[in-house]
Amino acid sequence: MKTFFLIFLFNSIFSQDLTKYFEDVERGNINKVKSEISNLLINYPENDGVIFLSALLKNRAEEAVITYKSIIQNYPNSTYADDSLIKIGEYLYARGLYTQASNELRKIPEKYSKSEHLQRSIDLQINSLLAIGEIDSAKFYINKYSINFTSLDFNYDFSFETPLISRPLSSNFISKLSEKEKKTIFTPTKRNPKKEKSNETINKKLLPYVVQVGAFESKQNAIKQSQLLIDNGFSAEVWPISVNNRDLFAVQIIRFSTIEEANLLGEKLKKKMNLSFLIINRPLK
Repeated sequence: MKTFFLIFLFNSIFSQDLTKYFEDVERGNINKVKSEISNLLINYPENDGVIFLSALLKNRAEEAVITYKSIIQNYPNSTYADDSLIKIGEYLYARGLYTQASNELRKIPEKYSKSEHLQRSIDLQINSLLAIGEIDSAKFYINKYSINFTSLDFNYDFSFETPLISRPLSSNFISKLSEKEKKTIFTPTKRNPKKEKSNETINKKLLPYVVQVGAFESKQNAIKQSQLLIDNGFSAEVWPISVNNRDLFAVQIIRFSTIEEANLLGEKLKKKMNLSFLIINRPLK
């Protein structure tokens, strides 16, 4: 019993120590945490919290997803299992892999019904189903979840010819931004219309990165999400892409000179509007 108590006490203290690392990541102090993650992995290689922290720090989303999957497989009862699932779902959704996203996201209400990500996972799942035209499936899950989770918001609208959620992924979570925040963070830089086109093209070439927040089979749906972003002060555009031989329409916020700059806006976008994102290197030719 004494040994068990000591282990429990150690884990509690260590969990508190991890909290400061997660807070640093949230504040954007990535390099500070990266400098310590190697030692943490050496000293605590089986700690699910350390493993999850390492995934957050990976430069490539694909590598992070592999780590998230390992947490779910090896630590299904971990407090980080549902966090890992939502990360995987966000990644698949942002890539436009809606069928896979839906399959992963529905595991949260099925297996982790107390998760703080419940509303978000359901919103993403329903949006994924609607994006691939699975309207009946979307209605089935809405009915099922509305019975099981009475405190959640299921205000979805199917009145459009091409259905979309009436509450976009962002609107249920939007925090009121101060005018200063809107101007300094989200307002695109105003261009001087008198500038020569050649100079504008040169400037754009110095801004190769875009932040992708969704990909749709329907151009109409992509335009609607792009307009929502524009209405909220973002410089967004719809760009055609191909994923697994499927032609899609990506919604992207343009343009940034560095990955760090793009990631900063992406994290603020995620925090303020609850939208997933990918950073894409798409320089103008």
